[in-house]
Amino acid sequence: MKLQRRIAFHFSLQFIVLLILVFFLFVFLLILVANLITKDELNTNTADGIVEAIPTVAVFEEGTVKLDRKWSDLLAENDMWVQIINKDGHVIYSDHAPKTLPTSYTVNELLFIEETREIEHYPVRTYYDSWYYGKHYYLFGFQHNDKELLKEWFTKFGQDGKVAENALPALKAELQKLDGYLQIFEKGESVQLIGKQEDQKLNPLELMGRIYEPGKHSTHVKVYNDSATGVSWVLHLPGKEGQKPVWLFSDQDMQILIISILVSLLVTILISVWNGYRYGRPLILFVNWLERMEKQQYHEVLTEKEKKRLFKKKGKTKYRYRLYQEVFQSFYRMAEKLNQAEVERNRLEQTREEWMAGISHDLRTPLSTIQGYGHMLESNKYEFSAQELEEIGKVIRDKGDYILQLVNDFSLVFQLKNSGIHLEKQKIELNQYVKKTTRKFKEDLTLARFSLNFIGTDRELFIKLDPKWFTRVLDNLIYNAIKHNPPHTHVTVRILSDNEMVRIQVNDDGKGMDEEFVENLFDRYYRGTNTNDKKDGLGLGMSIAKGIVELHGGDIQVESSVGKGTKMTILLAKESSLNGANKG
Repeated sequence: MKLQRRIAFHFSLQFIVLLILVFFLFVFLLILVANLITKDELNTNTADGIVEAIPTVAVFEEGTVKLDRKWSDLLAENDMWVQIINKDGHVIYSDHAPKTLPTSYTVNELLFIEETREIEHYPVRTYYDSWYYGKHYYLFGFQHNDKELLKEWFTKFGQDGKVAENALPALKAELQKLDGYLQIFEKGESVQLIGKQEDQKLNPLELMGRIYEPGKHSTHVKVYNDSATGVSWVLHLPGKEGQKPVWLFSDQDMQILIISILVSLLVTILISVWNGYRYGRPLILFVNWLERMEKQQYHEVLTEKEKKRLFKKKGKTKYRYRLYQEVFQSFYRMAEKLNQAEVERNRLEQTREEWMAGISHDLRTPLSTIQGYGHMLESNKYEFSAQELEEIGKVIRDKGDYILQLVNDFSLVFQLKNSGIHLEKQKIELNQYVKKTTRKFKEDLTLARFSLNFIGTDRELFIKLDPKWFTRVLDNLIYNAIKHNPPHTHVTVRILSDNEMVRIQVNDDGKGMDEEFVENLFDRYYRGTNTNDKKDGLGLGMSIAKGIVELHGGDIQVESSVGKGTKMTILLAKESSLNGANKG
C-alpha cells in the first residue's frame, strides 16, 4: 500500500475508532449517571431506592428470576420483603416474604392492595414493569408496621391526644428499646417530647425532609394523625446519616454535571496528548536526525535508544511508527551508509598515514647510510684503503638490495590486495618441505645462538601448494621468531594433522607480544605504540604471509602473551588439500 493510501486509511480508521470511543464514553456516562442516581436514592431514601432499583436489575430466564445477593442483603437490612407476580397472578419470586403471604393473587386482591397499600398487617409499596421481560407486578413490604405501633401507643398511653403522666415511664421504656423519641404536635406546635430527643427545633420542611429523605438526616420519622383530637404523633428513629456519601456540592444535578465535564475533559486531554505524541514524536526525531547529519555525526543519527523505540528485535518498524516506516527506513539506511563511508574514509586515512610512516622509516635508514657514504666519497677528504672501499661498496649494495626488496614487497602487497598473484600449486610431501626450510635457518652460523627444532608427523603428509610463495610464508614466520627475540630463544616448527585440518606451528619461548600488538599484527604497517622500543616492527612481512596463506584457502592464528612467547599457526583445510593433491 502506498504511503498516501496508508495515511488516508490510517486517519479513516482513527476517525472510526474515535467515534466508537465517544459512543462508549457516552454509554459509560449514562451508566455512571444512573448509578449515581441509584446510589443517591438508596442513601437518601433506602426504601424508595430499593423499590426503584430492583425492577431494573432483576433478570428473568425461562420463568425464573435472578437477583444479585447484595439486593437480598439490602432488603434484610431494611426489614423489607419482595414478591414478583407474573401476568397470571402467580408469585414467581419471593425474598424474605412472610410465610403467611399467598403464592398467587386474584384481581380483587391486587386492587385491594393498590387501594389500601397493605396486605394483612404489612404496609406495602407496588411497582408495575412492562419494559423488557414482559409484564410483572412487584410487591415490596415492610416487616414492621410502625404506623400500627403508633396507633397502638396512642390507644394505650394517650389521653386527650397527649401522653398521660402515669403512662410516661412505660412509653419511655418502649422508646428506649427503639433508641428513639416521640414528638406530639398540636395546632402546628410541639406540645410534648418524650424520650432521648435532639436539642433542636425542627421547622415544617425539615420534618418533611426526614419523611422523604431519611438517609440525609440523623433520624427518620413515622407519623400517626388522630382526626378526633387533631394531634400528630411523630416517632423519631435512628437514621443513616453517617452512611451517605460526602459530595463537594450538595445538588445532585450539579454533581453529575461536574463529573461528566471532568470525564469528558480528561478523555479529550488524553486523546490530544496521544495525537501529539503519535504525530509529534516522529517530527522531533526527523529534526534531531537532520541536526546530527548537519554536524556530520553520522554514527549518532540513530542512537541505540531511538533504534529500540523505532524497530522491533527482528528489525520491523513498531506499529506506532508504521505510518512513516518508508521515511524512517530510508533515513536509517542513508545514515548507515553515510556512517560506513565516514568510517571507511577514516580507516583509509589512518592506513595511508601508517603506510607513509612505515615507508619513510624503512627507506630513510638505508638511504641515510648510502647518502653518508656517498658524501664521504664525493668530498675526496678521506683516503680509503682497498679493504675499506670494499666494505663501503658492500654496505651500499646491501642497503640497495634492502630498498629493492622493500619496493618488491610494496608491489607484492598491492598484488595480493587486488588478487594479482597466480599460484602454481604442486603436490608436496609437507614434512620434507618444511624440514628443508627449517634446516636453512639451523645451518646459518649467524643464528647459532638460537635453538631451532623441527617436529613432523609419523606418516607422510601430501598437500598441494605453491612452494615458491609458501616458502616466503615460512621464512617470514621463522625469521620473525628469531629477529624479535633475544639470543638463546627456543624456536620449534611443528606439523600437526587431524581429520579436518593441517596445522604448521612456529612456537617460541621469547618475550611475546601484548594484546594490542597481536590484534594489529597483520596490519600492513603497524609498529605498536611503545616509543621506547627501538627495534623495527614487523613491517609488510606478516601482511604478505597472511595474504599468501589466504590464497591457499587457509588462515593464520596467533597466540601470545608478554613474557611467555608466541605461537603462530598456519591452518590449511586437509580435505580440500588432499582432493587437490589427488587431482594433481
